[in-house]
Amino acid sequence: MYLNTVLMPPLPDSSFFFRCIYLNMSDIVVPGFKSSELIAELNKIFDAMSDDERAKLIKQVNGVFQFVIKNSEGKEETFTIDAKKEGKVSRGKGAQKADAILSLKDDDFVALATGKLNGQKAYMSGKLKVKGQIMLAMKLDNVFKAINPTAKL
Repeated sequence: MYLNTVLMPPLPDSSFFFRCIYLNMSDIVVPGFKSSELIAELNKIFDAMSDDERAKLIKQVNGVFQFVIKNSEGKEETFTIDAKKEGKVSRGKGAQKADAILSLKDDDFVALATGKLNGQKAYMSGKLKVKGQIMLAMKLDNVFKAINPTAKL
């Protein structure tokens, strides 16, 4: 946390509270990855859910998804959606072992999460690669609908 605090740009209000919010968002948002902005939005939605809403989603999905996303520069980032135990999103590999690992390009993730790309077509065309429980990946549409109700995997 010290390293992030030292490297962080100056904020208009340097109170500890605002620094914590900034650090939490910067933990997920990665420059050069449009997908990270959607994942951060999903994190906000998870945080805003009541305990009952989160429990319902966990019961519906019951899986941990790891996304390996490659941007246009060829750099890779990993994000984890835990919809099995905690109902949270994180950058990097999560504490729970992933049930499904999904690899795709940054633009394809954005299209998938916003409902502009069909997950089955993406998989069949090779845009989406899945390791692990492929049928569990079909339940991701429940998660993506939190961002965009028209999203469909």
